[in-house]
Amino acid sequence: MKERLRKSYVLRIAVVCVLSLFLGFLADRAVFSLWSSEGTWIVRVESIGAREPVPLDMPEPQNGDPQSNESLGEWQQVRIPLVVRFLTGDRRGEQEQVVVEQLANSGISLNDGDRYFLGCDTFPDGSIQCYVSDFYRVPWVVGFISLAAGGLVASAGVAGIRALLGLVLSLVALLGWFVPAVHDGASPIPYSIVAVALVTAFTVLLVVRRKHWRPVAFLGAVGGAVTASVIGSVMVWFWKLSGMAGEGGALLASTLPGLSLKGLLLASVIVGSIGAVLDVAVSVTSTVAELSTYDPQITPTRLWQAGLGVGREVLGSMVNTLILAYLGGSLPFVVLIAEAGPTFFGFFNDPSIAEEIVRSLAGTMGLLLTVPITAFLGMWWHRRDQRMGGQQGKPGMRRPFSS
Repeated sequence: MKERLRKSYVLRIAVVCVLSLFLGFLADRAVFSLWSSEGTWIVRVESIGAREPVPLDMPEPQNGDPQSNESLGEWQQVRIPLVVRFLTGDRRGEQEQVVVEQLANSGISLNDGDRYFLGCDTFPDGSIQCYVSDFYRVPWVVGFISLAAGGLVASAGVAGIRALLGLVLSLVALLGWFVPAVHDGASPIPYSIVAVALVTAFTVLLVVRRKHWRPVAFLGAVGGAVTASVIGSVMVWFWKLSGMAGEGGALLASTLPGLSLKGLLLASVIVGSIGAVLDVAVSVTSTVAELSTYDPQITPTRLWQAGLGVGREVLGSMVNTLILAYLGGSLPFVVLIAEAGPTFFGFFNDPSIAEEIVRSLAGTMGLLLTVPITAFLGMWWHRRDQRMGGQQGKPGMRRPFSS
């Protein structure tokens, strides 16, 4: 029996791998067939010529500072002759030699056989300058996303399908509704609360199988997210943060001058914390529901204690996950600030660091308060059932898991 299960699992994983490669291939073909961008093509590099340094027109370093000379070298521009084959557009299939210019430390390494995005700009004097903007990675992205999704379904079965469906619906709510609404001038905070409520509703409906207890998980998660936003608002007010210090804040302010960056900062706290908050709310709800189902006559006080006990166990890993997620997302920027050599107090007083601390601490406090909120709601829900009578069945009898 164990051998059969092992072979079945290996077979499912093998099918997922093959299907992922096939979907990556289909995405590749679809991009080539539907490509319509003028002035930009996907090309394959056939051969690479010798690099030719092209000095930038920058002012000479003052006082013979050698550090300035080194910094100029870091911005050295190079001219590279390439033989490329066009894979998209009206020149598809043609092979041509082009000369591209890029910074020596641009991060884009050119290799024979690899595919890239090639762009060309035509200037008023008739001259043409070509450049490689990025790698072409669409099929690999689609392939690995398919591999992760297929692996989840192969391992978790129906539960994996439910999780994927919840993720898709959540992304639709955030990227298809919340982000366009904020872009069009909507207030970020109330819209983020509504978006988080939608994400919570989708997740609870698909994950929590005890229908009778879904309101507890929903209200507990939304309560934790709203609590995080309130605490974040207090921190932003006391710390005098504007929301412009983070990555892209100044650029966003110049692009969308009517957008409230302070509100967007608080909205990021709400949206960023909902994943961990949902995990805690569902875990506490499942525990309370299981105990209430197993023993309908259990006292509300004992149910409250059980909810808090499980919440304390889950919080240890969830707080760690939330803090490290924020740190990992802003790690390049933190390293950049550290490179400037600020003092210990100056580091924490930096507005960019302070904004990340707001997200981390407000999300953590919302996570901590999700446990008592959900446990209290579960206790109240159980007491309500006891008062209504007959909702939980006869003492000592176990209700069906899906009820």
